[in-house]
Amino acid sequence: MNNENFHPEQKVPPIAHALHKWYEETKTLAYEYNGIDIISFHIPGAEDLGFRHGSDGSMQSVQYFQQIYVEVEKPMKVAMTFNLSADTINMRPRRARANEAILGQCGNVLMEGINALYDISLDLLIDWNGVNWSWLSQEIEIQNGRAIIQVEVELSKRPMFINIRPLFYNKHLGYNYHKPWEFKPNSKAVAGWCSWEAYRRDIDIDKVKTVAKFMAENFKDYGMEYIQVDDGYQKMPLPANPKGTMAEGWMTCDEDKFPDGHQGIVKAIKNEGFTPAIWTNANITNPEFPINNPEDVLWHGDEAIKGEWIDYLYSCTPETLEKHVVPLFESFKEMGYEYIKIDAIRHLLFDGLHECVRLGLMNNEEAEQKFRAYMEATKKGLGDKVYYLASWGEMHEVVGLVDACRISMDANPTWAGVRMQLFESARWFHTQRILFVNDPDHVCVRTKLEWAKTVLSLISLSGGLYMLSDSLDAYTDEKVDVIKRTLPTLTTKTAETGPLSLEYPAYTWTKLHGFAVQSHETPVIAEDVSLEDAYYMAGNYEGVDAEHPFSSLWSFHLNKANRKWCVMTRVATLPLQKSEVAMKTLGLDETKTYLAFDFWKQCFIGEVQGAYEAGALDLGSCEVVAFYEKTADPQVIASDRHVSMDAVSIQSHEYHNKTLSLTLEGVIGAAQKYFVYVPDGNTVTGVSEHAKATTLENNLVCVEVAFKEKIMDVSITF
Repeated sequence: MNNENFHPEQKVPPIAHALHKWYEETKTLAYEYNGIDIISFHIPGAEDLGFRHGSDGSMQSVQYFQQIYVEVEKPMKVAMTFNLSADTINMRPRRARANEAILGQCGNVLMEGINALYDISLDLLIDWNGVNWSWLSQEIEIQNGRAIIQVEVELSKRPMFINIRPLFYNKHLGYNYHKPWEFKPNSKAVAGWCSWEAYRRDIDIDKVKTVAKFMAENFKDYGMEYIQVDDGYQKMPLPANPKGTMAEGWMTCDEDKFPDGHQGIVKAIKNEGFTPAIWTNANITNPEFPINNPEDVLWHGDEAIKGEWIDYLYSCTPETLEKHVVPLFESFKEMGYEYIKIDAIRHLLFDGLHECVRLGLMNNEEAEQKFRAYMEATKKGLGDKVYYLASWGEMHEVVGLVDACRISMDANPTWAGVRMQLFESARWFHTQRILFVNDPDHVCVRTKLEWAKTVLSLISLSGGLYMLSDSLDAYTDEKVDVIKRTLPTLTTKTAETGPLSLEYPAYTWTKLHGFAVQSHETPVIAEDVSLEDAYYMAGNYEGVDAEHPFSSLWSFHLNKANRKWCVMTRVATLPLQKSEVAMKTLGLDETKTYLAFDFWKQCFIGEVQGAYEAGALDLGSCEVVAFYEKTADPQVIASDRHVSMDAVSIQSHEYHNKTLSLTLEGVIGAAQKYFVYVPDGNTVTGVSEHAKATTLENNLVCVEVAFKEKIMDVSITF
């Protein structure tokens, strides 16, 4: 096929239509966008082929929307091929609704019935409709640096129509700073411990040392990387010297709690093998600072403006930012911090700069420009290597600068706090690893065991920021075990998109149900909740009594180490009744037979086809079930190592010549169980050294591996 381009490829994808091309010699219809034939149909023997030409499909201009169609006189099955950037993903072109699973993905997966592709690099969404179709590709294949996906479609007189939306997040969803051709957030898995809900402002160097030692002994080998010191290290007010800079203020620690300053904090964390992380915010609290630095703050007449939760406001002029903000973040970087959490930025914008708009001191555009300039100054100081968390700031103005955004208010061990983490993880999932990594805030495992298990399971599987925040007495043996089984978090991306749902209430419980905590010194105490209050917190909205209210059903598709599987997660944000979960709801083929395994019960459920019979769940509990397509060969279908069953420890998985060969990565000294489904006609005849095989019921064999080394090769012969 002649792939001569009509137009050169542009670095910034154009807001323009895809142009049709017909290749007579190969009977191929193609549509070219940004210099590449991104869609092509091989249509041999077609008579009276009809298709939409170029810009005929343009329905909008700035939110550019093109619809093309293809039809033929005589029904036929043809191959449709997509040729997109290498980081293209399968994506549902809308958000989940009640009784539908929220979709996530790890690896180059293709999901049953999910009718769209999203090219992350181009910010391009394509979906197809109106015909029966099926995947010809087993997965998204990468060829010569391009993603190639094939679909079989049934063409007829009834038109197949394809929607093409360039700059989807940038223009259609309004994230105008999203420019993946310039910046992509760091998509690494992040896990650590944060001091805030453990000690509030009562943090000191001895606590940092003690916690770091405990975390190293228990969790470092399981994937924990960061120790993050939160509010309480700095000398107050800020800056303590009102004639100095804000950089000098934040670099001055409270000498009673941190006598060796930042050097002591960084050294204590690094000594235990962790990466140092620090909290800061956009606040100026010293009332003498405006007097000594009048050009660096905003004024209303003769009074320096103070915003709620933000105090005095940076003027955000280039001179002020170069004097106070850029050096501050450079200093954190130079001190050795490799993870920065910036707080109160939403208050700088919403309660500060927007207040100035209300006062008539600036217009909306100027407020946005000042805030964006502030965030750009912080990024300039940090550079590209420091992991950057905006807290809490799921605003479009931080997109393109930060790696992660906190998507909820301050979490705590009450049901109000836990439910918020679960629910907001669902509401904001369309942003996950497209705009930033979602941070549902730190997890307090001193809450009820089942609640802790649920929130940690969901964060781990959905790929959120995984930060613990308790004093050491909260880490009982049971909770240590749950943490180990949910570390590390996965690098999950969203597999669905669309605008943030406004059909459900957010934060109705914050002040209505005693959620707001006034003390800056005392961590929140864990407490139970009545079922009546739990329903009050959920609000009164359509679908609240559905079998699976929005936020309660998830489906994560994984493709790793020659294994493809799905992990269904049911999360009782409200009590869940017995129900049927259709395989097609999970993005699975309802005609195929799957092997199901329950992770937290560590039990084999058996074969499932068409639908899964789900049991009732009490408020705050969860169910995590893996589904593997049944094949003729023995295969690992679960482990007790990780809630993903198992995207963490299995590095390779191959069955050949009656031998199942595994390469496993584990923690030295630990013993892990791997559950192998053995089809009829096969019997285990041997297992390699350091492994023990036990035959269970229902064609299942448990292989227990004692990790003498971090990487081990294990073979099971049949």
